[in-house]
Formats: sequence, C-alpha cells, structure tokens
Amino acid sequence: MRAVVLGDSEQIVVGDISDASLRGSSDVLVRVTLAAICGTDVSIKHGRIPGIEPGTTLGHEFVGVIQETGSSVRRFQVGDRVASPPALSCGTCPACRSSFLQNCPESSMYGGGRFMSPMGLDGVQAQLVRVPNADFVLTPIPDSVPDEQAVLVGDMFNTGFHAATEARIGVAHTVAVSGCGPVGLCAILSAWLYGPSQVFAIDLFDNRLALAERYGATPIDIRRGDPAEQVLAATAGEGVDVVLEASGNTNAFLSATRMIKKYGTVSCVGLFHESVEFPLQELIYRGIHVVMGLGNVVHMPKLMKLVEHGRVDLGPIGTHTFALEDAAEAYELFENRKDLCLKVFLRP
Repeated sequence: MRAVVLGDSEQIVVGDISDASLRGSSDVLVRVTLAAICGTDVSIKHGRIPGIEPGTTLGHEFVGVIQETGSSVRRFQVGDRVASPPALSCGTCPACRSSFLQNCPESSMYGGGRFMSPMGLDGVQAQLVRVPNADFVLTPIPDSVPDEQAVLVGDMFNTGFHAATEARIGVAHTVAVSGCGPVGLCAILSAWLYGPSQVFAIDLFDNRLALAERYGATPIDIRRGDPAEQVLAATAGEGVDVVLEASGNTNAFLSATRMIKKYGTVSCVGLFHESVEFPLQELIYRGIHVVMGLGNVVHMPKLMKLVEHGRVDLGPIGTHTFALEDAAEAYELFENRKDLCLKVFLRP
C-alpha cells in the first residue's frame, strides 16, 4: 500500500510499504478516507522528537471506513465510518478506568516510534491503518458529518476542548487564546461552550486572526505590540481569568503569565521544543494555576455530537486538500505558508 514515510535528511517520501493487517481480536482495519498533517509531524520530519527512524510512516490524524474486524469487536462492523484519537491506550488499566488515559503505560501515538508508541503503531498517512482496542478508542461518524470536519475531532478539537475544560472556564470569565492555529481556533470554539464574556485571540497571521474573529473572538495582533500589554489595556488593566496556551512558544507562555489575573489559570496544550524559564516565585505570589495535558478520547463522542448538531463549525479550519501522492507539496505549504493555510488534508 502507499504511505507517507520519513526519509533521510529531513525529507518525506511517498512509497510502497507492507499492507496493514489485523494482529489481534480487538483490531480493526480502516481504509483511510482522509488524513491530516499536524505540527507534530513537522517536528518529527526535522528530528525534534527522538526515537523516530527513517522509514517510519507519518501521521496520527485520520478518519476512514472499517474494512475488516477482529473476532472480539462488538461496536463496529465493516462499512462503518469512524474517527480515531491520535494516541491509543489499553482501556483496562487503572488509569484508563479513571479516564486518565495519558497515564496508561501502553499509551501510544500512531507513528510515534519506539519512545512514543509502546504498541508499535504505524502512522496513518496511508491507505490502510490497523487500530487495536477498536471498541474502546474509535468513535462513529454520523452520516451528516463530512470527513473534513470529523478528522478534526480526534486531535484538534479534542485538544482545544481539553485546554478549555482543564482551565475550568466559568460564566462571564475573560479568556485569551495564545496561538490561533487549528488547536487554538478549536480552543476558541470550546471556550464559548462555557459561557465566558469575552475571548481574545492572539496571533500574528491575518488569516488566523480573521477566522478567530469570525468565531467571535477579539483579535490581538502581536505585530502591533506586546500582547500582554494589549490584553491588559483591553481589560482596563485587570487581565484575563484564563489563558489557553496553544502555541508552544516560550515567549508566549511568559506573556500569558503577565496577562493573567491573580488566581487565574494558564492551560497549556502547545508542545514546547525549548526550555521554559518558570517565574515560580511570581506565580506563587499571585496564586496562578498552571495546568497542561493532551486531548482525551473520552471527549470524542460528545464533541462529535456538537459537530453533528451544528453547535460548532470546524469546516473553515480545513483549507487545503492534496492527494496522498502530493504529500511533499502539502507538507511544504503547511510548514512554510501559514499565512495561506490552516489545516492541510491528505486524501489517499
């Protein structure tokens, strides 16, 4: 089958690999109808995540149609449309039973290499994908939800929603979202579900700020000055109750600590590739809460319902679709032309 694999010297290659196949009774085989490129894939391409060797199939965001099921699968049958989270867990350990799936000792990301995938999962930018523990991890896709929105539920929407949930946004709170890429935009949509009075959107790209404003947020353009000062000015010096940090940028995190009110919460879901100097004494004095984490598969069924019933519209986040064979061009656009694109899809 055809797949996008990590090449040498920070290159990606589309080539033939062995067909995916069932390995256990809980497995299903999914024919991929749409995959997506994520910032984590770009980090893998450039070697920023250890333990992922050339030849590894890339990708962890996809939707598709079940082509084959293992003997113990009960919730799904051949022909069902399904969405998956980016990382799977066993479903039976104490962490999984308590819904703390990130603590599962078998937690594995598709295409995560030896450090990030104890289950040995291949990536999903391919024609076929094996999904273990299918009854636990997969979410059905309603007929009315197109692939282009469903594919965002597992990672982008899930992560943005997790940021908002962990921050415990309250009615009439003020919220700032730092970094308005796909996760940040989903964080804006998620924040509104909790009834804040105002949401600020912090970024430097016109296309991102425009969509954030379309989603009801007040844009803060960092090209016009220090974002913390802009937020403080817009809130009469009070700052915000919550910052959802989705950029993974060290300076953005420090800026978040300057714009947050006393006893406010900074919720981090951006992936940081540099060390962060934690202003611990200041944060303690001001009683700041800092929470962090990744999306959780337990959110997916309710998030899919929100999309199904039109409570959120993820459609504008997907801006470009390429054939799987044109993955190199798709990666170049996603990585280098953020002023033109948001989410880029690959269609096998």
